[in-house]
Amino acid sequence: MHAARKSVLALLIAGLTQSAALAADVTVQVLDREGKALAGAVVVLETSVSGPRPTPLAEHTIEQEQMRFAPAVSVVHLSTKVHFVNLDRWDHHVRGGAAGPGGVYLDASQGFAFRLSGRVAGKPASRESRQFNQTGPQLLGCHLHGSMRGHLYVTDSPWAAVSDAQGQVQLREVPAGGARLRVWHAEELVETPPQALSVSDGMAAVRVATQVVVGRKKKPVEGGGYGY
Repeated sequence: MHAARKSVLALLIAGLTQSAALAADVTVQVLDREGKALAGAVVVLETSVSGPRPTPLAEHTIEQEQMRFAPAVSVVHLSTKVHFVNLDRWDHHVRGGAAGPGGVYLDASQGFAFRLSGRVAGKPASRESRQFNQTGPQLLGCHLHGSMRGHLYVTDSPWAAVSDAQGQVQLREVPAGGARLRVWHAEELVETPPQALSVSDGMAAVRVATQVVVGRKKKPVEGGGYGY
């Protein structure tokens, strides 16, 4: 019996070791149309290969501070609860809806909206929470301040992140095998086609070229009333 238990334990350890060996870290380098590093791009990796999945964050906070959404670009899992918190002294009437190319709402009559009171010294900041049931980019704005603009990307993949100042993303412990990369950027006019890849240990960084032109003049977020 003792020998049998040892055998079972050895098999379990071997299985765990093999699973770890069959996972790899993936580095993604995102480039703009001129071939320069593109910051603020959402990178999502999708795979049907079996294996352990990272646990998505339970909560994520987007602050309204100094007339900005912070962070300006967020990526969250479908299971993540998103908190909107107003740190400014004045009210904000936050709105959000599915984003289309060029920084517009796909349907200005659809989405969500709520008013957050301005912060008062000595009192908790006003907040509202949402959980999303649809994947894809959301455009954030404010009915009271047209210059405010932010983006929230919702995904059902546990491997997703926003590229840093060097245009890079690190995706950890991805199962080895076939996968697909999706890249989205708030300033894209042309969708970047999904890119197939084969995940393996020690693989080189994956370069994704986009047609994004950084620094296009942005229009204030428009459309829609207060009724939805």
